[in-house]
Amino acid sequence: MINNKKLVIAVIGVVLCIVIVVLALVLNRKGFIPKEEKIIKKAVSVFSMERKEPHVLKKPVSKPYKVSEKPIITPRVLRGEKVRSKTKQNYYERLTNDVRNFFDYLDQRDYIKAYRLKNGTQRHFLLLLAKLSANPPVVSGETRDIYTLTHNMAHFYRVIDKKNISIVKDVLSHEREIIEPTMEMLYEWITEEIKRKNKEVKTSTGDLYEYACFFLNTMSGKAYLARRDSKTRILMIYYSLLILDKANRENLNHNGIDILPPLNMLVDDITNQMGLDYKEKYLQRLYYIKKRVVSHREKRQIKE
Repeated sequence: MINNKKLVIAVIGVVLCIVIVVLALVLNRKGFIPKEEKIIKKAVSVFSMERKEPHVLKKPVSKPYKVSEKPIITPRVLRGEKVRSKTKQNYYERLTNDVRNFFDYLDQRDYIKAYRLKNGTQRHFLLLLAKLSANPPVVSGETRDIYTLTHNMAHFYRVIDKKNISIVKDVLSHEREIIEPTMEMLYEWITEEIKRKNKEVKTSTGDLYEYACFFLNTMSGKAYLARRDSKTRILMIYYSLLILDKANRENLNHNGIDILPPLNMLVDDITNQMGLDYKEKYLQRLYYIKKRVVSHREKRQIKE
């Protein structure tokens, strides 16, 4: 019985094999099954295409600036050149337009919307600037007692509170790709508005000088910068030096801070820093300031 069952199964298997072969031949002749050569060619072409164009996620290409997109800010460096009044007016209009576009862009960012600022980021920025200018840190005699030191260490939290510190940190974090042109733009804008005595911008070169001294010459200011990333720290020191240089030229350096030691240190830091878009520009500006300061001192020594 067992042998008969095995024989029956074997016969059924042979019959099924014959049926499958016949079906395959009929289908192949009618073109339902692609030939082996076609299959191989198709496989090779797909493989070649994958080798040439791998499926990789690419960063989106930057588009021209619109309010809803990331702003493209054209940096305009203050070169100290004498420009005709008409050119100055055009420059000022472009600058104020850049500033307005930047703050409009921030207003549409989700992380800024979460703070629910009543009057928008530009008005809020001007409010914070006014508060900081009206309440400068202690620059001279910071370490005379522990109260003054701790007061200075918590200066920004006392003056503009924790929420606004968080806003500034968020902007620095989310807009790191445009931090250099943005800081340059804001510095130029504030400097120009001070020159024009714009009442909406409630600060002065003297106010900015106090903060430049704070970052360059106090324990609290240096500790604050030490907690920032290297790029932000370098930019803060760079603009502090520009403000100090301006104060020197306007005879406002009542703290008597020597600009050359921090300037020389910053030149070394910038030279060794990777990832600065305007490295050569910064170095060129600093070398120019150093040359002018050294030349002025040499002339003064000759007169004495």
